[in-house]
Amino acid sequence: MMCIIMMNKVVVSLFITSVLVFWRTDVYAYTDSRPLLPPFPNGVCSGSVVTIPQDELYSTRSSPFNLFSSIENIMLPPRNIKVWMPAEYHKPEFRTHRFPVLYCHDGQNAMEDADSWTGSSWRLVGALTRMYERDMLRIEAPPIVVLVPCGEGDFAPGISRRHSEYGDMPHPVSQAHGEFMATKLHPYIMDRFRVRDGPEHCAALGSSLGGQASLQLMLRYPKIFGAAACMSPCFQAGTIAAVVSKSVSSERDDLRSKTIYIDNGGDVDDTRVPVIDVMDHFTMNDRWWNPGYWWLDTSLQPMIDAVRAILDQAGVQYRYEKFPGGRHNERAWAQRIHRPLLHLYGKEDVNERVDLFD
Repeated sequence: MMCIIMMNKVVVSLFITSVLVFWRTDVYAYTDSRPLLPPFPNGVCSGSVVTIPQDELYSTRSSPFNLFSSIENIMLPPRNIKVWMPAEYHKPEFRTHRFPVLYCHDGQNAMEDADSWTGSSWRLVGALTRMYERDMLRIEAPPIVVLVPCGEGDFAPGISRRHSEYGDMPHPVSQAHGEFMATKLHPYIMDRFRVRDGPEHCAALGSSLGGQASLQLMLRYPKIFGAAACMSPCFQAGTIAAVVSKSVSSERDDLRSKTIYIDNGGDVDDTRVPVIDVMDHFTMNDRWWNPGYWWLDTSLQPMIDAVRAILDQAGVQYRYEKFPGGRHNERAWAQRIHRPLLHLYGKEDVNERVDLFD
């Protein structure tokens, strides 16, 4: 009788142990299998943000005896820069891990709806977080994201600081912006954060003129920036000429090694961009006016086609996606921010199945 009782206890104990082992395995092996679809979460999404004070990167004190400092401040006014770190950055198991880095132009529009000039952000961090939860990244953890805001206001009436910083390739302010990103900001990020070295771990992303600025960084500083993602890019003549120059020179093979993503919306056949979309104006701050720029993506198509033709002729691999009826604003880019991120960081099989997420 005692033997039977002991055997029953052993059986019960083994059963409970197996259930607990199965439960723990099931919990820790769980991967969110839901489709990757917008809208993505707003905000830092369990990560953390560090703000780099402007005086650590810019010459904040102009002086008549320091002409260079004064000119530099006129061309690139000082501003704070935010850096988002994924939750993994501070976890013990990642304490020796180094992360890729993604630089975002118009960084004020990339993460927080309340910070965006239209009241709607791209929700880039939310998309990255969702991709990581669904095991869609080919990297071990999400990248560090450097949110670089554009210059505000005008140099003079009708001359926008943003349009100058992200302007055409020969523009002196555009050149100054590129030099700042490559020779001041990137070394600072490398020194302060656990960032992987090498162009294969460093990318730039932007929309509209910010897309042009991202491509320019890759063209100007190929030993630093290995990838560019351009949403609804506004490519100008000098930038297109620079792509031509790279594609016919000894640097062609280097261009072929880069990761490039281009997309845009606009009119396609019978699908037209609506002149007004009332949903644009339901925003998360008091900036209720969210211009849709309904004509822009359509009008930018010839310049995009020119860059694509040059890349095709040079045998450069890139990804191009077209979104019929897509508007030219942050709300529209938030609907597809996962596309460039999948091309930059997604697993190959996931990237090839990207159309399944629509």
